Amino acid sequence: MKPTPVCCFGEVLIDFLQDKAQPGLFHRFAGGAPANVAVAVAKLGGQSKFIGMLGKDMFGDFLQQELQSYGVDCSAVRQTMDAKTALAFVALNEQGDRSFSFYRPPAADLLYKVEHCPADLWQDKGILHLCSNSLTEPEIAQTSFALVRLAQQHGWLVSVDANLRHNLWSEGKASRELVIQLLEMADLVKLSEDELEYLADGQSTESWLPHILAFRPTWLVVTAGANEVQSYSKTDWFSVPVSSVPVLDTTAAGDAFVGAWLNQVAMQLTQGLNFADVLNHKELRQQIIEKAIRAGSLTCQKYGAFAALPTAQEWD
Repeated sequence: MKPTPVCCFGEVLIDFLQDKAQPGLFHRFAGGAPANVAVAVAKLGGQSKFIGMLGKDMFGDFLQQELQSYGVDCSAVRQTMDAKTALAFVALNEQGDRSFSFYRPPAADLLYKVEHCPADLWQDKGILHLCSNSLTEPEIAQTSFALVRLAQQHGWLVSVDANLRHNLWSEGKASRELVIQLLEMADLVKLSEDELEYLADGQSTESWLPHILAFRPTWLVVTAGANEVQSYSKTDWFSVPVSSVPVLDTTAAGDAFVGAWLNQVAMQLTQGLNFADVLNHKELRQQIIEKAIRAGSLTCQKYGAFAALPTAQEWD
């Protein structure tokens, strides 16, 4: 049986990470949340594909080479002369937490259209993953929703990590309406505790989450840094503890968690289970989250994004 692919759509960019010893010095790393997830899946031994647009420039060439070097299928990646590859400057505080300064828009990743997808993209059922950064401009939001509808028409699962970056939105804050619209179309949803609070907009967790869970056969997880991960479905709720680890850089920890989470769901689908079987198996979902937490914890102990994501050998 063919392995179930995890196909990640959205931004891939250059993270210029601040040097702690010399704050004026920045080091170049490949990054971007959906790209990080694609690499996380590949490094853990899964089949992953990246869908997105790069600038036809030195940074775009570097990013495509980096993705391919980790085993990510780039057949759905396109390059353009119409915009440059996006850049992000990342500053770290003493706890390894980040603040971002983005050079986007304009950026090449915002120019991807449905017609850029290969004709055979949907021939094997898989998981489509994306985040809210592909909703920040009208054209890329249109592409995002169109890809989600195509995935659903072909029997794919849809995964959404809210990954709110308010400074990417022209209003200075994410559109709750657009982000919630995307969450309502997803089978797998990952939120941070802060994102949950923002999107709920004053409502309690108990009253807001059932609204999202009502739309699809959803598995929703809420992370809170070093605190417990909460898991919600239509039928149950449980929490999983997070072990304390020395933290150097949290840059791709959430993406490592998502990549490990989706990789394990994909493995279950490859082995013959359907998503309803996974949702009905609480012990299996607990084990999946425990391993996703381990992937995130390992990533926190290294600098960078792609390079910091764990291999299958480190993870097991």
